[in-house]
Amino acid sequence: MHKYLALIRANWQRALTYRSTILGYRVGEIAEMLFILVLWTSVYSASGENVLRGFTLREMITYFLIGNLFNMVVRSFASERIANDIKHGRLSTYLVRPISYLAANFMRQFASLATLISVITQLILITLFFLPVIIFNTDALYLGIIALMAIFAFVIEFMISYLVGLIAFWTDETDGISSSIDRIKRIFSGGLFPISFLPEVFAQISFLLPFGYSLFVPAQLYLKKMDISTGLYGIFVQAVWIVILYGIIAFVWKRGLKRYESVGI
Repeated sequence: MHKYLALIRANWQRALTYRSTILGYRVGEIAEMLFILVLWTSVYSASGENVLRGFTLREMITYFLIGNLFNMVVRSFASERIANDIKHGRLSTYLVRPISYLAANFMRQFASLATLISVITQLILITLFFLPVIIFNTDALYLGIIALMAIFAFVIEFMISYLVGLIAFWTDETDGISSSIDRIKRIFSGGLFPISFLPEVFAQISFLLPFGYSLFVPAQLYLKKMDISTGLYGIFVQAVWIVILYGIIAFVWKRGLKRYESVGI
């Protein structure tokens, strides 16, 4: 266990050394979120409607604030790091260590939560701007379900990113695949607009995929537009996806490792 704790400490310190990079991300994210919120405010104003597809303006603003906060906490950038380890031969140093490469990278991902302070700061700044219209949920049961969903979403996001990184066993670049998955996720997670705005068939597909549980569902739970039973079903779906992704990762790792060793890197 101590070797995993050492990895967390080392990567926590590494994350903190890139404060300027983190700040750059946050400034861009704040600008993007403010633009989305101002855009939706303009949409409601131009339509003259108080409710659009079941959302009041206050609910829409809260939806994007809570949903994007949730998404920022759980998202993963592991694919680029793993792909570079494979392409540049750094994976070899891990193969001779008494530690799982999957576990080591999960610890590295966990250490990235050092940026959570900047995420909270970002949310506070935006919340102060929209404070008069934000809806607050203090229901412990709903918040508990959302927290559990966040843990599962964190694991799923990491596993998807890890799997994309393993593609580097066969190709030099993974950026294109990673970018495509991010765009698909943005649509099916409800990052552009609530999933309920999509045709029913797309909404049903989203609830079968893990993406909707990284933004839309937790935001809906926060607004109490979904009940506890729906939240528990979502957690069940997430658990199933964790098992599926682990099986795929194990298969791809085994096949990829044979190729890695055969080329003598």
